[in-house]
Amino acid sequence: MARKTHKSPEQAREAILDAAEKIVVSVGPAGLRISAVAKQAGMAHPNIIHHFGSREGLINALAERVGQRATERITQAISEALEAKPEDCVAAMTHVLDMAYTGDEGKVAVWMHLSGAESSLKSNMQRIVELSHQLRKAFHGDVIYDNTNRLVMLVTLALVGEVVSGASIKGALGFDAKQGNRAHFRQWLAEILLNLSDAELTTSLTEVALKMQAQN
Repeated sequence: MARKTHKSPEQAREAILDAAEKIVVSVGPAGLRISAVAKQAGMAHPNIIHHFGSREGLINALAERVGQRATERITQAISEALEAKPEDCVAAMTHVLDMAYTGDEGKVAVWMHLSGAESSLKSNMQRIVELSHQLRKAFHGDVIYDNTNRLVMLVTLALVGEVVSGASIKGALGFDAKQGNRAHFRQWLAEILLNLSDAELTTSLTEVALKMQAQN
C-alpha cells in the first residue's frame, strides 16, 4: 500500500483513529494491532507509536473521540428539544436517543469500554444529566435531580443493551422486524420518558435521597 501524506500532525492522528475505528467495527478490539492500523492508514508502524505511544494509548484515544462525539451530538439534540413545540416533543426526544449511537459507533463505544479504555465518561455523563434535567423541568416542572440521574442511567443501559444484543433479544421475545427495529424501539422509549413524571418515579430510594439532601 502506498504511503499517504498528511498536512499536519492533527490530520495524521485523525487518519490513524479513522483506520483504528474501521478495524474495530470489522473485527473487534482484538484485531486492533499497531501493524494493522498502520497498514489501514497507509503509514509506517513508528508513526502510530509517535502519535499514540502504544496500542493502549491508541485505544484510549479512540474511546475518547467516540465519547466526545456522542456527547456533543446528544447535548446538541437536547438543546434543540428544549426549544421544541409540544406537538414535536416525541420527535425531538426520539432524536435525542438516535444521537447516542450513530452507525457502527455504538459497537465501537461498547467494545472500547469492554477493553478497559479510559475516557472522559464521567464528565460527559454529567453534561448529559445537567441538560436532561433542564429538559425534564421543561416537560414536568419541578423535578428531582436524583430521578434525572437514574433515568439517564436507565436510558444509557437500555441503549447500550440494544446495540449489543437488541436483535436477538427482540427476536426471542417474539417481536417482528417492524416492531423490533431500532427506530420503533427508540420512539417507544421516547414516549415513555415524556410521560414519566416525578410522582411516578418516586421510590424509597428517592425518599432516602431527599432526606439526605435536607440533612446536608
